[in-house]
Amino acid sequence: MEEQLSLFDEKHILVNTGTSALISLHLESARKTFQRYKDIYGDSNNMQSKLKIVDFLLAGLTQCPMDSPEEPAGLYRLWNAFADYAHEIHCTDTNILSGIKDSLFKKIMEEIDQWDLTDVPFFLDHVPTGYIYMEAGDIDHAIGSLQASIAATEQNALLYGYLGDAYTLREEPDVARRCYLEALLAGAEDIDWNYLKDGELAALREHLIEEYDRDEAQAGEWLPTHAVIRGLFKCKTLRLREEIKRFVDEYRVMQKAYSRDRSPRLGARLFIRSIILCGNEALIKLIQGMELVAIRKKMKEIDPELFSQYMKSIKDRKAQR
Repeated sequence: MEEQLSLFDEKHILVNTGTSALISLHLESARKTFQRYKDIYGDSNNMQSKLKIVDFLLAGLTQCPMDSPEEPAGLYRLWNAFADYAHEIHCTDTNILSGIKDSLFKKIMEEIDQWDLTDVPFFLDHVPTGYIYMEAGDIDHAIGSLQASIAATEQNALLYGYLGDAYTLREEPDVARRCYLEALLAGAEDIDWNYLKDGELAALREHLIEEYDRDEAQAGEWLPTHAVIRGLFKCKTLRLREEIKRFVDEYRVMQKAYSRDRSPRLGARLFIRSIILCGNEALIKLIQGMELVAIRKKMKEIDPELFSQYMKSIKDRKAQR
């Protein structure tokens, strides 16, 4: 019995030691430990799979450009390649996967700081630097970086979507959903839906995809309207004069386009903007040629059933006050 316990302890120690080294990216040490285990005990504990992971990461790090501003991008590409490879070899050990990710992203952040890339809006192609901070678990820096990136660009749905994710992770749902609404207004097709952190919004999107016959594009366009009706989104408040003018001009252009092309997606975009204008009724009265009755008439024309649901939601909210 004592001999069996001793053997068990040694197996356990080798597995834990190798796994710890792998997660910390001490890959040569991990390889030696896993190979020793395999030589003694065979391929139990998925040892062959662990050795494949070590070899993949070793090869990836060898090819990664070191000691240059390109290193952070190389490490990020390595993580994406590794995530695909782990899926390919059916590695489902969440401890190993999350540990490797944490170590790689910690290294990426160290290199970003070293090469003074913290203020660069986009880290790699269309990958915002704020997203990298978020993946590394530094939510405060992620929010600051994404806000700076938004200020440097215009109507970027991807950035607003990630900013919503960051505020969701920081447990500020009201701010997050204002960001998600901005993202949807800027372009639903550009949002990273695979990353979406708002569970209720993700569930509503899946429901709409089914409702619109698996048409993800149309579901995305109608998502903000359904979110407002269900109380997930509050109506956007128009404040600055420039913002009001831009929004009204955009609405008028879209209205003319819809009169020529009554496509469902264009109708969805016009519908949510009509909701926002109706929610800013006091401002509408100050804008020449804009009337609440005409806006609501257009909404009813676009989708009578949704218009009815929208009017009911307004009535229900007034009754709850």
